[in-house]
Amino acid sequence: MTTLLTVFVDGLKPESLEHMEFLDTFENKRRIKTELGYSNPCHASMYSGVYPNKHLCWFIWKYSPETSPFKWIGKLKLYRFPHNIYTKYLCYKISKIFNSRKVTSYYGIPFLWRIPINNWHYFDVAEKKFWSEPGYIENYPTIFEILKENNIAYEIVGMSRNPAQSSIEVAKHDLVTSKSLWIYYFIGDIDPLSHRYGQDSPQTIERLKRIDNIVEIKYKELEKKDEEACFLFFSDHGHIKVKGEVNLYSHFRSCGESLKDYIHFIDSNYARFWFRNEKERRNVERVLSELDDKGFILTNELLQKYHVDMPDNRYGDLIFYLDVPYVFSHGEVYVLGKRMSVKNVSMHGYLPDYPESDGVLVTSSRLKGNKLIKLEDITPSILYMFNIATPNYMDGEIIWK
Repeated sequence: MTTLLTVFVDGLKPESLEHMEFLDTFENKRRIKTELGYSNPCHASMYSGVYPNKHLCWFIWKYSPETSPFKWIGKLKLYRFPHNIYTKYLCYKISKIFNSRKVTSYYGIPFLWRIPINNWHYFDVAEKKFWSEPGYIENYPTIFEILKENNIAYEIVGMSRNPAQSSIEVAKHDLVTSKSLWIYYFIGDIDPLSHRYGQDSPQTIERLKRIDNIVEIKYKELEKKDEEACFLFFSDHGHIKVKGEVNLYSHFRSCGESLKDYIHFIDSNYARFWFRNEKERRNVERVLSELDDKGFILTNELLQKYHVDMPDNRYGDLIFYLDVPYVFSHGEVYVLGKRMSVKNVSMHGYLPDYPESDGVLVTSSRLKGNKLIKLEDITPSILYMFNIATPNYMDGEIIWK
């Protein structure tokens, strides 16, 4: 059975291959259609082979008061007291300590410093386990679980919570001595650099060239190990430059409303709402209608189109999407004189229809057809390399000719 080397680079857009001389020499290249949303649905889709409306991972936070790590704040009504960034952090740390064993996911329990504390007890993290842990997705096994069940030895390198360390870990890994049939290199450097500086910045381009050099070295090691080995390189999404910000709290005030009166959650370019009555919905819809030149409410038709139509309201009764090139701003927050907020000069999470949202795939093997590849195609294509049939429930297809 042949060896498969898979390299994943978080947030790499196809156009950036021009800075990666070795990877750009491959003939078999294709664009990848991303998911509507951020990294959550992307990783769940590419590791499971099913759409988001099956694996149910869309955002980091979901509406779940019964399981919220902050439900004690709601029971004690601590949100009624005046709070600043320091008291919020204390409440957060207490919650994290008592829930650390329950949540082992990549993102863990992030600090909700941007969200009013009176909303905290409504939310729980959507992912409880790390991507490679058994049971990461309920009802759907991941590529890691399937390979283990079929006794296919594999190795994961670089999949850590510190993206800056991932390419270093890959560079140090000795591929030649590995006895695994599947080696999975996870490189997370490019996404955070792109957010901060842009993917076309000197800082990011320098790292792209460094990663290209690492991949070339590993590829040559792969050829020494197994002349018939297969190489698969891919990313999950691209990046789009940010050119404007929208402060939703200020916008609500200008319309005679207070956003803090509503159960809401603001992600980078999504505002999600849960309503206690129809009056709240009408008020929110009226206020959001004033932003129709910058975004729109996601309709049921759009949710179905992008396979993010959920079985319940865990991700919102109403979801407002802020379109290119905008993101939501939250104002400046300082802790001990240090600014916590870092402005994103580049962002993802926009409609998959934008070519700039695409990820990229490069391989040493021939690809069939000429259509865009889906993230759901990754798992069945890896299974195919090890003579494992694609389960009927998967939405992905085999990409090899």
